[in-house]
Amino acid sequence: MKNLFNFLVLCWLGLFISAANAQSIVIPVNSEWKYYDRSQTLTGNWASIEFDDSSWALGKTQMGFGEGDEHTRIAKERSGQPILVHYFRHKFRWDTKLALNSIILRLLVDDGARVYLNNQEVHRQFLPKASHTETQLASGSLIEHSWYEVVLNGQFELKRENILAVEVRQISTTSSDLSFNLELLIE
Repeated sequence: MKNLFNFLVLCWLGLFISAANAQSIVIPVNSEWKYYDRSQTLTGNWASIEFDDSSWALGKTQMGFGEGDEHTRIAKERSGQPILVHYFRHKFRWDTKLALNSIILRLLVDDGARVYLNNQEVHRQFLPKASHTETQLASGSLIEHSWYEVVLNGQFELKRENILAVEVRQISTTSSDLSFNLELLIE
């Protein structure tokens, strides 16, 4: 009887710990995002929930060009000029009554990226801090087709309505490809 009791206690603890560490997929891989693939660099509050993106195109990730594995092919150039910066936005809802331990970003990005949550920068990959000019290029790139994960621990507040915005920059003016996909998990 004591062994049965110990077994039940261990099972209950296992369920409790699993529930406490449960992850919710808020933005799944290959979801739909608004995107801006024009030659003008955006300024101002393009990463805020209030920004009007109604003129932006909508497509399914993986987005990009040059690799042949894209769900949505985006423009590489306009009027013969390379587009060095591409912008992506995804709105999502969050039940503010739920506890929030950490936010996990899983990214597939070629080349550099800046990620914003509700107009606040939360992650940067291969981009310097100071400049956001239209000619700024990424300083590096990950191995093609590589996902990486970033954990944001409790430093960001989610609202009922939220926006995740991502700026992807090329490594050179002659770059032959661009890739973007993202998954957002909340623990």
